Amino acid sequence: MEWLRTKGYGGAECFLPHDASHENAVTAIRFEDHIRSAGFDVTTVPNQGKGAALKRVEAGRRLFPAFWFNEATCSPGLDALGWYEKYDEARNIGLGPEHDWSSHGADAFGLISVAYEEPRKQPVYVTPDLRWVV
Repeated sequence: MEWLRTKGYGGAECFLPHDASHENAVTAIRFEDHIRSAGFDVTTVPNQGKGAALKRVEAGRRLFPAFWFNEATCSPGLDALGWYEKYDEARNIGLGPEHDWSSHGADAFGLISVAYEEPRKQPVYVTPDLRWVV
């Protein structure tokens, strides 16, 4: 958590996978509570059920064009995304992800893609006396 603060992310909202709501075997405190007690806002994304990995892949594909990446700091993560889903060239089909070196980075990207919500624009109202209210 201190690393996040030193990088300027002290006010970040942390999105965690469903198992963050499980108690730590040593402290008997939930992982999300450890992070919350360190001063961060926490959202634990519910279990996506069967096919969760492919749901993360599809959500990431859908949102990928909207993301901006810092090439210097994000290249390892982008490498992980490129490696994550295996592809059968002969049959021209995706085979789904394997659990390997790319899993944690790609799963984190997929999880935030699943949790992402488009920012809502506040409605603007005009009162009877023609004042604008946001």
